[in-house]
Amino acid sequence: MNWQLLLAVSVLLYSISIILQRVLLKNYKSDPVSFSIFFQVGVAIVIGVVAILMQGKVSLPNLRGLEWSVLVMTISYAFTNIYFFKSLKIIEASRFTVIFASSTLFAILASTLFFNEGLTATQWVGAILIIAGVVVVSIKDTKHNLNTGDIYALIAAALFGLANANDRFLVKYFDPYSYVVWAFLLPGLLLGIIYPNKLSQLYIFLKRTVIYKMILLCFIFGLSGITFSVVLQNASNSSEVFSIYAFGAIVTVLLSIIFLKERSYLIRKVIGAVISLLGLLLVNR
Repeated sequence: MNWQLLLAVSVLLYSISIILQRVLLKNYKSDPVSFSIFFQVGVAIVIGVVAILMQGKVSLPNLRGLEWSVLVMTISYAFTNIYFFKSLKIIEASRFTVIFASSTLFAILASTLFFNEGLTATQWVGAILIIAGVVVVSIKDTKHNLNTGDIYALIAAALFGLANANDRFLVKYFDPYSYVVWAFLLPGLLLGIIYPNKLSQLYIFLKRTVIYKMILLCFIFGLSGITFSVVLQNASNSSEVFSIYAFGAIVTVLLSIIFLKERSYLIRKVIGAVISLLGLLLVNR
């Protein structure tokens, strides 16, 4: 399977997980930090089980020389998830999608700066078209000023872009299963240390009506992370990967139309999807 097809699988799984997250945060009284702790540790446990079944162990390479990158991974993903879930709890999925799409630009800029893996002029046009399509598809009202949820989404986007660029370096030293385990476990543990008072609220997610949905969410998101790690290991240009990954926002909006009944402005959403598809074709040139 080539990396483009594998990336398409990752995008689809990620989009499905966003819809599940939105439903869980909306329908249950959960604190975003508690949700983030449970979610990250949950992904690590679920994928840890998968790793043991698939390869017999969860490995950890020699971290000498990798300390700073592991620290960046831990901190950036920990706080990405806090602001990610805080934002999703306040604003609707479509508005969040618009702002969070900027993570692509942050990731490309970081990859260009640290790894010299930039885009050609044509690919830059494609990347901009993809993001423009996301904006056309998702935004509902340009008259509203930024609110707290929007600012949280922007912070999450910046941190996520940095974390993705850092992943490009770290995945070379891990197998995909193990990397996902550590990339979720360490940030989750860090949040537990920073916010010990939130641990008492984790019981909410252990209720019978919630736990099975959380396991499913952790499994789907974890698989998305595994496939994305494999893509980063095999693709020649990480900026190209991040640009294509942004097309997942279109998939998320389409799934929102189907499952969350967000069916307003359908014509505009079709136009935005076409714009993003054109951008996707340019990025792949």
